[in-house]
Amino acid sequence: MVVWNKFIAALKCFFKCPSETMRLMLSLNPPYDSQAVEAVKEHCPGVEVESVGFYAGLLLAILFLILCVFAYIISLLYGG
Repeated sequence: MVVWNKFIAALKCFFKCPSETMRLMLSLNPPYDSQAVEAVKEHCPGVEVESVGFYAGLLLAILFLILCVFAYIISLLYGG
């Protein structure tokens, strides 16, 4: 249940400040971009900064997978 709460908090934070969340997601090493960390802490005070990038990346990967499956099904139906 704790993982689900972290995922929901990261998702809310992603929608509040997507550019800073993407910058956190793209920085793989622990010394994160200080501006992004401060912006995330300001907009989302209850979220763990270390987990925001991971859960936002997980959300985008799942969304990409769903869209690929949807596109494949449409190509099968209408492609002939």
